[in-house]
Amino acid sequence: MSLEKRIKKNYDLTSLTTIKIGGRAEYFVLVKNKRELIEAVNWAKTKKLPSLFLAGGSNTLITKKKIGGLVIKISGENYTVKGNIMSAWAGTGLTRLAQIAFDHGLSGLEWALGVPGSLGGAVRGNAGAYGSDISEQVSEVEAYDAVKGRVVRLSHRACAFSYRHSVFKERRNLYIVNVRLKLSQGQAAEITNSAKKNLRSRIKTNPKEPSAGCIFKNLEYKKLIKENYRLAEDLSAQRLFRGGKIGAAYLIDQLGLKGRARGGAKISERHANFIVNSGGATAQDVMNLISLIKKKVKARYKINLEEEVQYFGN
Repeated sequence: MSLEKRIKKNYDLTSLTTIKIGGRAEYFVLVKNKRELIEAVNWAKTKKLPSLFLAGGSNTLITKKKIGGLVIKISGENYTVKGNIMSAWAGTGLTRLAQIAFDHGLSGLEWALGVPGSLGGAVRGNAGAYGSDISEQVSEVEAYDAVKGRVVRLSHRACAFSYRHSVFKERRNLYIVNVRLKLSQGQAAEITNSAKKNLRSRIKTNPKEPSAGCIFKNLEYKKLIKENYRLAEDLSAQRLFRGGKIGAAYLIDQLGLKGRARGGAKISERHANFIVNSGGATAQDVMNLISLIKKKVKARYKINLEEEVQYFGN
């Protein structure tokens, strides 16, 4: 089927986000490979429309009821495994890749089991958990440069990874199409056991209601000590830092904000860094809670929380 026939108008995006809050896209298309992605981007350019990419829909808050331009949904899966090298299409799910790695006795993605996002979105935001993140495994990224109109390859260094950040957040003209991961050989039983342990922890601590995952970035000691030296030293003395970071949930919890609600949105009573859709929540409800948390944390601790959730549609 041609691209023109696959493009849908006034498409509701609600079901494509994990928090189940959406808006309507002026135009929408689902792409499952590099050729389809490039074709969609070029169609939007020809029509002089902006193109917006929606990956796995986790860690995403759609903030507008009507989104102009073409929303391109990255979907489908495609991968190869040769030795300890795994190459995969950007739309391939993280949990799926973790399972494939386990089947091949490869270590490095144990943290990703149960994560609802896709590989491309994970690389863009340098996603991670349990002391690991995706950048540790990325050796090369293939991306489509919409300005130059060609595919480019970026080394690990060129990706400029840092905590929950990469060059792809800065250079919006680069659209990830394929990622090369370098994993480590290991014992299948040990890898699987470690992954299942992480999954059990995730199931135990994460809320069951629809959410966008962690709303705020965790706090890095090296940054926190510059904002509030006394707080950083106090938390360090309590041995609350793990891998040089402390969870934002700890500070939010200390303020007694669990369960606080605005409209249909609520700060999870299970995990303070999650805002859940308890029924009929709007983007504004969520943003009101985000604003409340930031103001309360600023007033008590004299620090600024930074969102991990990505605002979509602005």
